[in-house]
Amino acid sequence: MGRRIKFIYGLTICAIVAYSFVQGYWLYNRYRLSLEEYKRELYSMIIACAEEDIAIRKTLPHSPRFYGNRLRKTYNIKGDDAVETWRYEIFALDTLHYIPKGTDAHAYLLDYVASLHDSLPAELPKGLEYFVFTCDSKNKKDKGTSQLVEALNRFTVDHQHPFQKERLDSILRSKGITTQSITTTKTDTMVWQPSMQIHGSIWQPIMQVSYPYDIFEGQEVLVTTAISISPVIRRMAYTLLITVLLSLFLIFCLVYQILTIRKQRHIEAIRQEFLHTMIHELKRPISTLKMCVSFMGNERMMQHGESKQKILNSSYNELDNLTSYFSKLRDITFSDTEKIPLVKSRFALCGLIEECIGKQNIPSDKEVRMEIVAEDDLEIRADRMHLANIVCNLLENAIKYSVGSVIIRIGYRMREDGMVQITVADNGIGIAKADQRYVFNKFYRSESVKDKAIPGIGLGLSYVKLLVEAHGGRISLDSTEGKGTTFTIIIPQRDGED
Repeated sequence: MGRRIKFIYGLTICAIVAYSFVQGYWLYNRYRLSLEEYKRELYSMIIACAEEDIAIRKTLPHSPRFYGNRLRKTYNIKGDDAVETWRYEIFALDTLHYIPKGTDAHAYLLDYVASLHDSLPAELPKGLEYFVFTCDSKNKKDKGTSQLVEALNRFTVDHQHPFQKERLDSILRSKGITTQSITTTKTDTMVWQPSMQIHGSIWQPIMQVSYPYDIFEGQEVLVTTAISISPVIRRMAYTLLITVLLSLFLIFCLVYQILTIRKQRHIEAIRQEFLHTMIHELKRPISTLKMCVSFMGNERMMQHGESKQKILNSSYNELDNLTSYFSKLRDITFSDTEKIPLVKSRFALCGLIEECIGKQNIPSDKEVRMEIVAEDDLEIRADRMHLANIVCNLLENAIKYSVGSVIIRIGYRMREDGMVQITVADNGIGIAKADQRYVFNKFYRSESVKDKAIPGIGLGLSYVKLLVEAHGGRISLDSTEGKGTTFTIIIPQRDGED
């Protein structure tokens, strides 16, 4: 059975570890997916801000200009191969300086561009600027008319109003995007599409977005921003909450299962120990009573008055011990202290303590002195029989758990709050700190007590606590190992109650 329980322990722990690993791996992948989704959204927002910057620059006032362009294809011979090259030629005419006067500037520019051949004149007309950009066929491939128009559009916007980092940073901040840096760069080739690069770790990612604000010139803006984890976590909030709650619930169930099994094993161990101890404790009075009965069957020995009286006293003592054992077992089975019937009456406390002292059996190998340390007698109201059982049990324990010369002091007083306080102090072996929190538990016995082979079934102090609480009181202890123990009982006094 023990091996099976250990196997269940191991299996449960493995299940918890495996479940935690699977959940952690699932959450990690869910986090990565959420992070990727947030990256794409952040990338789209940055691109939208860059396009908004271009749209704003379009609306700004500028000097009147007209633009014309033409696309030409040339071939360069390199060895046995002919390399195809595309030339983008852009003409910008400032309408304040174009010639001749009195003609339409736009028509003039178109006619001028159309009249050009392969080569340009040595001197351009006043107010006319010329720009040329080349790219190989690989770069030009699949670039449709709309893309060329967009490239020309970005060129004209940047030509009229050059890019400013401060304006883009302002637009990004208005969208809630905080950047680490905004820089511009010029590439050797035309860059047609924006791109994104991720640096750093998965827990501290940094995004760098490149956006070509002038395709022909190869001008790019690089926006670098740290990707905050907070938005990703907020998106996963419900998933995290449900996962954590379910995980904690499952782990709690598994741990509770282990604790329940351990508790059942502990209860079973206590039950077995209790049965063995109980059998051992009952053997002694039964053996004594059997011996007494055998003695009473001998008529010659019964005629000896002194021997007869000793046998009778021994029989009474052992019967009292049996009665005490069974009374404890009976009362200890009540799960609620209110179920213990109490017959309260008023009586002198000093007289009850004296009776309890007189009932004690003093072992022949011990010298015991019991003292009542109280100035006056005190009349209290309680269940006399149960209170006598309380005091007798404490005195028995004080005698049992001591060596050599034993001094027991019993004190009592009426406190200002209307409570009766009873103390039983001894100079016995004391109770270890580790055991003090358990001594009032049912069937609990310290390992040190077991090693000393001191008899008992572990019900005495739990029985005392049960009876004290049935009176509405409380019990506490103060003990130093090797010096002694003091038990303090407080019982309320309520006049007029039965």
